[in-house]
Amino acid sequence: MSFLGPFLALFAVSTLLPRSVHGAHVEPNDITMTIQSECGDIIDCVDVYKQPRLKNPLLRDHKIQLKPTMEPPKILHKIEGRNYSFPEQTWRRSGSCPEGTIPIRRKPTSADDEIANRTLPFFSYGRPTRETTQEDGKAGKLEIAAAYAVNGPYHGASAAIPIWKVEVEPNEFSKNYLLIASPHERHFTPIRGNSPPDIKNQMAVGMAVYPSVLGDDNPRLYIYATNDGGESSHCLNHDCGFIQTNNQFALGTMFQESSKGGGGDLCFVVVSIYRTTGPAVWWLAINEVAIGYFDPNMFQVPFIESFHNEMGGRVLDTRPGGRHTTTPMGSGMWPSAGIRNAACIAYYLAINNDGGDQVDDPINRIVTTPKCYDVKDLGRDLNRPGFDVVYGGPGGADCDQ
Repeated sequence: MSFLGPFLALFAVSTLLPRSVHGAHVEPNDITMTIQSECGDIIDCVDVYKQPRLKNPLLRDHKIQLKPTMEPPKILHKIEGRNYSFPEQTWRRSGSCPEGTIPIRRKPTSADDEIANRTLPFFSYGRPTRETTQEDGKAGKLEIAAAYAVNGPYHGASAAIPIWKVEVEPNEFSKNYLLIASPHERHFTPIRGNSPPDIKNQMAVGMAVYPSVLGDDNPRLYIYATNDGGESSHCLNHDCGFIQTNNQFALGTMFQESSKGGGGDLCFVVVSIYRTTGPAVWWLAINEVAIGYFDPNMFQVPFIESFHNEMGGRVLDTRPGGRHTTTPMGSGMWPSAGIRNAACIAYYLAINNDGGDQVDDPINRIVTTPKCYDVKDLGRDLNRPGFDVVYGGPGGADCDQ
């Protein structure tokens, strides 16, 4: 039995996390009502106990947690005063899902499964390697401009993610995100300022323009998780790994407004990934509403604490026509354009093991092509909690110079 134990555990995790992922299947009988959004999205209100994740036979005995054992971090009341807005999702103008159901966006007809399976491996958050920073003739190159902190262990992170609409080249994406990660290697001594041995366990939330997968050129809310650094598992939204419990937010959907530079309103969504008290269960909160949690069973090596908190932007460059892509990162402006024009991850705070705010400066940088995209840590906001990180760039032919 001792020989079979590790094999059976690995088999279970492999069964829980499909290798080729896109689009969660919902049985028609599990839908209580359907909402046709004014933006074209179709939202199915699905019985919370019959959502796709709970259909897996390995979760037959899973007892769903309808509410977290602790409330999500509260920061909205602390950041009033700037001309920042936190819009609602567009589909909510057309209706709402009843209690006891969750909203699931129906897979858009314009999504392309072949392209999704080819490009989703670039959606993970591993460190750049030869394979991910050089074109391979099939998918392309992953461009990164991000800041990160390694002063853990942490019990999560919170921040305001910007909402910018940018034009991306075919089959590419541009995303803004907050990531927490932990290693598979458990026998190490955490040292503040030093990176963990690996970051194979990952959870992320953000806004992405990803037409081939999310259906159009609008920035859309997404979550992502993997238990192997993105080598074979890629859990996007409801594809695998996430159990939703709240009816207010739908993954893969857009918000009513996006940011406008040059003095206009800047639009954000406040996000938190945090561990509750007791067993290691990680909850996701959107605008201070806990909407669900990542199934602990998806992680072959338990995700107990975070040792790497990262924020910034990423772009998939498919080298269209043999040149660098013109897909922008963030708002398309350099960090030097300032917080009013460049994209900004605002009010980043780590979460300590008591669930409280932890002042945590993300002084480390990952920049794959400085001529193309860049990142700058603006330091601690003197008037409001947390740290601000600006990042981005326009892309284009100059990147190859």
